[in-house]
Amino acid sequence: MFAEFLTMYDIHRWLRYVSWLGLGLLFVFFLVAEGGLPPQSWLALIQSVSVLPALWPAHGISSLTHVVNPLIWSVIWGCLWYVALRVCKVLFQHHQQLSAQMARQLSGSWLPANQLSLAVSPQLHAGSDSLGITVPRLRLPQRSPISGDSGSLVLPRGPIVRDVADVPTRPAVEPARLTVPLDALPAEYPAALPLRVGVGWHTGLVRRDSPNEDNIVAFQGTYTYQGHLLPFGLFVVADGMGGHADGLLASRIAMQSMSYTVLQNIIMGRELSNEFFIDMLVGGVEWANMAIFQRAQADGTEMGTTLTAALVINRRAYVVNVGDSRTYLFRDSSGLTQVTRDHSLVASLVAFGEITPDEIYTHPERSKIYRSVGQGEELHIDSFVVDLQPHDRLLLCSDGLWEMVRDPAIERVLRASDSAPVASDRLVQMALRGGGCDNISVVVLDV
Repeated sequence: MFAEFLTMYDIHRWLRYVSWLGLGLLFVFFLVAEGGLPPQSWLALIQSVSVLPALWPAHGISSLTHVVNPLIWSVIWGCLWYVALRVCKVLFQHHQQLSAQMARQLSGSWLPANQLSLAVSPQLHAGSDSLGITVPRLRLPQRSPISGDSGSLVLPRGPIVRDVADVPTRPAVEPARLTVPLDALPAEYPAALPLRVGVGWHTGLVRRDSPNEDNIVAFQGTYTYQGHLLPFGLFVVADGMGGHADGLLASRIAMQSMSYTVLQNIIMGRELSNEFFIDMLVGGVEWANMAIFQRAQADGTEMGTTLTAALVINRRAYVVNVGDSRTYLFRDSSGLTQVTRDHSLVASLVAFGEITPDEIYTHPERSKIYRSVGQGEELHIDSFVVDLQPHDRLLLCSDGLWEMVRDPAIERVLRASDSAPVASDRLVQMALRGGGCDNISVVVLDV
């Protein structure tokens, strides 16, 4: 409860003023009230105890009432002062943490051009030898094949895997809503402004001494189509599984596969449509599934990752997911809606009415998922198309956020935050206050 108050305290400036004004008035009341200062109540108690020997011969045990009353009030006033001072201390420390965090963000938010090549995560840089992967060019079967050698998958550790077949990119079951072609562009199509994006990424409190197994992609660009400039954005959240090193590697391969597939096919695509965009996203996930499985087989380990990805283009979001990483849509009129479906045991139990939705957060088997990227068998990938409106917000996150922060609290933060970076930062802070039991990844984008 107090954690949610601190989040609302961060969001609403008026709440900060009201809180400190209320504390000030409370202290004034303590000072003017009779016996409000602990020394005054203690002095009254000492005086009552000092006259007790004189009252005892005349009144007997009833004379204790002269001591009990001052004793009770001294305890009450002492407790009130302790609570008030404790609240002041917590709020003051919270301000210090926010100031330090803002200072770190400002100090790390800019690099000169000659240092941009060094702007990589130390964690990833240290393991770059083991995380590198060369992905072959992907061919979409329903389009004209791209000329040139399809290449081979090069794995830096273990034996090299050769002759990897092209990954099919058409979903096994094609949703009816994907048959609608991409909206025709008007003669003077206005290039949309870049999406405003906020990214939050934290190892969590329980795993603070271990590597973060989550990986994130937040990429925006512009391409030309039929003589027009079309901005687009690719956003991916992958939550690795299989131990610290293997989970990190699995999510890293998934991130690389998605980035390579989508960027290549957007740039080289000829007929852009809803079907084409979904195909390339599904193809990226299927390629990641194959690459992770073969890497695990070569190394003799087990690894996998959950994944959710969104391609935003032409006021439309194309979303895919595997596992229990989620994509949400927030709209002022309808609130927060979960776009994706969790592929987890507890989600199945809810669907069959075995447990209530609230029991997801406390069920002992809540961490078990039945579908993951890298499972090595035919992988079914959910896909969705979401028409976006101005001022909509998309949220992509790992279970490190939504298990620690319930949906109503997420909605309050998205509704009250002025910008995507502020929203992502507050969501991470809420997850940490909720326990921080897992790695936390958050991507918020404003349309």
